[in-house]
Amino acid sequence: MNESKLYAWLAYLGAIPFLLSGGLIFAGHQQIAFIEDLAFFINSYGLVIVVFMSGIHWGQHLSDEKAQAFNLPLISNLIALTAWFTFTLATTIVALAIYGVCFVILLLIDAKLASREIISNHYFR
Repeated sequence: MNESKLYAWLAYLGAIPFLLSGGLIFAGHQQIAFIEDLAFFINSYGLVIVVFMSGIHWGQHLSDEKAQAFNLPLISNLIALTAWFTFTLATTIVALAIYGVCFVILLLIDAKLASREIISNHYFR
């Protein structure tokens, strides 16, 4: 499997927990057989994904001199800490909204990195 297909598959597979748990919560379920608290599940999964994506930016900073102009370690730490504080202090709905803002910021950073050819276009897509 080539890299662009792998990126797409991983992105789609990573969205499944959000879609399934969000759909179940919307349908009125608070738990399912192996997950006692769907709200906690989706909240913690959102935290993990935000922190994971922030960590990718840190790695890009370390591996590419062109990326160092963006101060990615500082930005990625601020995003990760924002997500963590949100997880610990906010309700699930507020947390998901803030994670959404974090995802938009991460996407904008990736767009800038792609425009400067620091990351590939197929990774960005």
